[in-house]
Amino acid sequence: MRQSPLALALGVVFSSFAYAEALPEFVGETIVVTPTRTACTTDETLAATTVITRSDIERSQASDLMTLLGQQAGINVARTGGEGKNTAVYVRGTAAKHVLVLVDGVRAASATTGTYDWNALAPEQIERIEIVRGPFSSLYGSDAVGGVIQIFTRRAAGPGVKLTAGSRGTRALGFSLGGGDAWRYSVEAGRESTDGLPTFSDSSTAYGFNRNHLSMGVDGRLTPDLALVARLAQSWGRNELDIATGDNDYKNRTASLKFDHQAGAQWRQSLTLGNALDSYTSYSPYVPARIETRRNSLSWQHDLSFEPGQLSLGLDYWKDHASKDNSGQIDERLENTGLFAQYRFAALGGEAQAGARRDKHEAFGSQDTWNLRWGRELAPGLRITAGHGTAFKAPTVNDLYWPASSNGPYTYTVDGVTYSDTYNSGGNPDLRPETSRTTELGLSYLQAGWGAEVHLYETRVDDLIEWKPTVVPGGTGPGGEILTTYDWQPENVSSARMRGLELGGHARWLEWAWRADLARVLAVNLDTGRQLDRRPENSLTLSAARTFGRHGLRIEGSAYSRRLDVNGAKQLAGYGLVNVAYEYTLNKDTRLGVRIDNLLDKDYALARTNTRFYETPGRSVFVSLRYQPGK
Repeated sequence: MRQSPLALALGVVFSSFAYAEALPEFVGETIVVTPTRTACTTDETLAATTVITRSDIERSQASDLMTLLGQQAGINVARTGGEGKNTAVYVRGTAAKHVLVLVDGVRAASATTGTYDWNALAPEQIERIEIVRGPFSSLYGSDAVGGVIQIFTRRAAGPGVKLTAGSRGTRALGFSLGGGDAWRYSVEAGRESTDGLPTFSDSSTAYGFNRNHLSMGVDGRLTPDLALVARLAQSWGRNELDIATGDNDYKNRTASLKFDHQAGAQWRQSLTLGNALDSYTSYSPYVPARIETRRNSLSWQHDLSFEPGQLSLGLDYWKDHASKDNSGQIDERLENTGLFAQYRFAALGGEAQAGARRDKHEAFGSQDTWNLRWGRELAPGLRITAGHGTAFKAPTVNDLYWPASSNGPYTYTVDGVTYSDTYNSGGNPDLRPETSRTTELGLSYLQAGWGAEVHLYETRVDDLIEWKPTVVPGGTGPGGEILTTYDWQPENVSSARMRGLELGGHARWLEWAWRADLARVLAVNLDTGRQLDRRPENSLTLSAARTFGRHGLRIEGSAYSRRLDVNGAKQLAGYGLVNVAYEYTLNKDTRLGVRIDNLLDKDYALARTNTRFYETPGRSVFVSLRYQPGK
């Protein structure tokens, strides 16, 4: 009987005492794992890396991931409506599908759309977020073209309760509980709901959103050399949409079981078993359907430390089951197996990191990627880094296997001439992966109380997949109408280039903590010469925070230049926003918080259609009360 790579790997690992991780990534606020898949401090990484800690999340009082990520260097966000509506995150000007999203090490994006549902996790479920900008397919495989965003779920240290109320009928209630000594446990659960916003700025009917969420975890040591970490994060609820689109119910889940074994003084291995679910049930009056991704995964990694460096070898395997019922069915199972190697070593008076990977995908065959990075300290606190790497994005299940369908004919009259149009669509199983190559250069300076960094990069993405129509003239119908058929199918048709500058700095001055990030990115479709949709050429984010006895104040500012939309045919005006978060410590266990988003009540848009702008929130006020003993 044929054995899958998953079964083979499990047999080998457990026969040699499979093991669990001791969570080095959570020792101190500067330890990260995403840039190298091993624990290191942020000042040791050779990639542009940002960490959002649990303390950062609580101080910001952000109500969703979009608000948190929108303040980070190199990231822009867009949303088609209010809370819960379709949200896109763009890293360094690449497409929304070009960022790999991991939740506790598990790939979390949908196999059908190729993107992550940014409404799936509430900030109360999150312990920390690691954002790594640049190509990382040589470590992680598909999707990591613009970067990797890894979310680690909550590690509650004790009991806690949080109540929130605010604009648009927003109300939320959350509970948390955690503890333990040799074995630590954590549980977090809650519910949020809002009356929402109209879909478009010229509408008056609001469409709400609600989310129930549950996170659980346990970690400890089975033996002195063998540790275990288990995590579960799930959310479910309803997203209200306009009558023509229909409401939808959603469910999103990630689960992981990780073993870490210190096999010897110089050998450490880890095994992660993962499961992910992304389910979407639409109640559209025209095409109701349930679309679902179920993913089982395995990652097996060996880290060998010796002079003069560290070698990491690993196997990643995942199997997706993507399904769709009604109005054209999908029932596809796709496997991907990746083998990778990475070597970190001393070179040219500094440190270097070289990696290579081969992925074998069931639909399109093999794809090879590689990465080379180098860094050196030029003077105390002054460091230079450079790198070059390749990456790829696999076609989605929708791209490959969307069921053939036909809509129409649609008959209409313009200037006395009658037209009759038919629209056909279907996937393309012959698609190739989108591929990229990136070159970057960085310089950073860090001293006690302040620091600055600058990054320059150029990314070229080829074989971009776009759905394009083929026009088939049909002559004249029996009533004299002009017949036309439009065959829509995805093709590898275009290329894009992103050239960017990221300039950031932080300092403590006048008892305030200051942070500023300036980004300029020219993200151009090389076929049209236009800036890619919804990517501003220039963006600036600022923050200042200070504690005054029992009072805490945080001020955030952001500004964005104009953007294009609708395939470059329409414009979105530039805009600037100011947000304020205030916190008052009532006693050692209880805090009162107030957050005001869009303090100046600016009118702006993040996305549009040919004729209408999607609505965005005006001035919004949220009040929260947090009880957390021992905080």
